[in-house]
Amino acid sequence: MLKKVILAFISLILLISVTGCWNYSEVDDISIVAGVGIDKGESEGELSVTVEIVDTKEGMKSSPAGFKILTLSGKTIFEIARGIISITGKKLFWSHSKAIVLSEEVAREGVIKVIDWYNRDTETRSDVYIFVSKEKTAKEVISLSSVTESITAFALAQQMRSEKNVSTAPVVEIWDFIDKLEASGEFAMAPLIYIHEQNKIKNARVSGTAIFSMDKMVGTISGEETKYMLFAKDQIQGGVLTVNDKQGKTAFSLEILSNKTKVKPVWIDGKLQMQINTETQVGLDEVMTPEEFNNINSKNVLEERAGKELQERILSIIHRVQKDYHADIFGFGELIHERMPQTWKKVKENWGQEFSELDVVVNSKVIIKSSGQTSRSIQTH
Repeated sequence: MLKKVILAFISLILLISVTGCWNYSEVDDISIVAGVGIDKGESEGELSVTVEIVDTKEGMKSSPAGFKILTLSGKTIFEIARGIISITGKKLFWSHSKAIVLSEEVAREGVIKVIDWYNRDTETRSDVYIFVSKEKTAKEVISLSSVTESITAFALAQQMRSEKNVSTAPVVEIWDFIDKLEASGEFAMAPLIYIHEQNKIKNARVSGTAIFSMDKMVGTISGEETKYMLFAKDQIQGGVLTVNDKQGKTAFSLEILSNKTKVKPVWIDGKLQMQINTETQVGLDEVMTPEEFNNINSKNVLEERAGKELQERILSIIHRVQKDYHADIFGFGELIHERMPQTWKKVKENWGQEFSELDVVVNSKVIIKSSGQTSRSIQTH
């Protein structure tokens, strides 16, 4: 699929040249930037930028399309971009960029100075995906040759389009990231990206969330915790729920078919409270232990247990973020702003602290809609 998209894009450029909008020499004089990695430079105050450039000539000769990796350091992104143009002798074409990867070091120092250029540049797109690298550098990730596609940034974009079926990382485009940085009632976040190696083949994978306060990364949550964060935000679209037995071991796997989360700010006994109600439809996908399957003598019992565990996990990640990071990635502040404007005026100036002390109540309902082709587990004798 990715190969077809890339070849179609390159063909479109050449078609435009034939119709007279561009001539061939103009096409030959541009560098199509697919992805960008941003690290700290070796010298004080410098940044190091790695760009992944689509090789249009190579792409027309072979499949998958070719790529080039260039790295340059400088004081500003604008300066570095101009430096790359000087090296390649070609104009940088940003409108088909798919990924920006930040190193953790850059993210923790503050991201406004490194993404402001992207927001201002007239040729860039606002739907590019943003990531924070779990590796030492962003360059390591953006330079990978992916298994599914030689152009890493395009493979990452495809991965994010499929992420809704897994729900272990948030899907964040740069426009949304910048919007959250500017908002007073919701904090920004970005998916974590790392290098996965299997059979000596390296691949970029996403799992977990980087949490920001103002424009600085303050911490992370795991892929599993991210799933329950997405439940709280009504952004869950797929994935798997597990239900444990009495010993705490996984006994059932439930496929998430659909979910609806409603969040409501209320006053209870003079205290502000967030009430979260989730209703999730699932299918019984896998039974881990026959004994536990036989002990559950009705669908209602399993639904009740699944609902209880889900609400505990949602509440657990909310409490963790409140305690460890004081960063409202759940958007509670925005809801208060919309529905209780007078209350918001009183709490907005110190929302980080107010959020960390906010009372939250979660109620979860799980409905099993299907259970595969059989109602019995495989038995051993």
